[in-house]
Amino acid sequence: MNKKQLGQYFTKKDLWLKPQIKKFINDSGCTIAYDPFAGDGDLLLCAKEYDIDNVVGLDIDTRLQWEYNNSLNDIPHIDNAIIITNPPYLTNYSAKRKKIIDGMESYFEKYTDLYQLAIIKMLEAQEYVVAIIPETFINSNFLNSVKNRIKSITILIENPFEDTENPVCVVCFDNNDLPNRITEVYIGDKYINTLNYLKSKSMEPLKKYKINFNKVNGKLAIRAVDMPSTDKKIQFMSVEKLSYDLKNIKHSSRLITVVEVEDIDIDINLLVDKCNNLLKKYREETMDINLSPFKGNAKDGTRRRRLDYKTARAIIEQAVEILITENSMEVENIW
Repeated sequence: MNKKQLGQYFTKKDLWLKPQIKKFINDSGCTIAYDPFAGDGDLLLCAKEYDIDNVVGLDIDTRLQWEYNNSLNDIPHIDNAIIITNPPYLTNYSAKRKKIIDGMESYFEKYTDLYQLAIIKMLEAQEYVVAIIPETFINSNFLNSVKNRIKSITILIENPFEDTENPVCVVCFDNNDLPNRITEVYIGDKYINTLNYLKSKSMEPLKKYKINFNKVNGKLAIRAVDMPSTDKKIQFMSVEKLSYDLKNIKHSSRLITVVEVEDIDIDINLLVDKCNNLLKKYREETMDINLSPFKGNAKDGTRRRRLDYKTARAIIEQAVEILITENSMEVENIW
């Protein structure tokens, strides 16, 4: 089995150990650092930085120095230990695309990524867990199944890996299973807000208007991803201003699209301006956290983001609603 099959990405830097994470480890009172997916052991090698002397590592890769264990099947409990790990990442889709799915089908029966199964196994084994996992976790449906045990989520803008640009976050789980959990969200060492607040700011479509994506006869275009250049961020625009060959837009296109808004007679420039204003407000209120992370940072070091079409639809519908209301008020004022 190679790194792709094992979903291995070894952590080479201690950029993940932010003050709030170190405090969480210390406050747990645990005296053993335990990594059931130990890999090269980098998270355990820096144990003294979080004031723990005793370490235990397990791994499925027999070429490594650790005791053998397939921790996706079962993780042994260790008294007074806190799991600190970077579990394997591999989506069901990627496993099939890379043709390495054979023998792994059972891992994807309930979960779309190996890290999700790993989290379940870790929470079953230990009361305290610190896991470096894909940042997509924050906006995934899987989060809802474990959110009651999350003390904090820390988004890492710096890349702690040498062999991937996969955007990641550090999630601290404790032994308090609380239905109304106050989960703290950080970017680096900066506190942003609670997870509940950020979720409350999510934009939901009204489903009141006929809006079709990837329709080349539409008038509204969207660059749905931040480009590396800081002057080319997510943006709504008229089709005429889209520097892109419309022949490349397919039914499955997700990064650049043309949108058809049916049965609504609104000036396209007014719609563009209103959509961009709503997008700007949304990004500021949520510090971009509600937008999907995109691989690799922009040239200014900020996380690149992608606008999902559900949120894009909500923005367009809200913009249409506002413009229709404003137009009706203007007509009333004339009369």
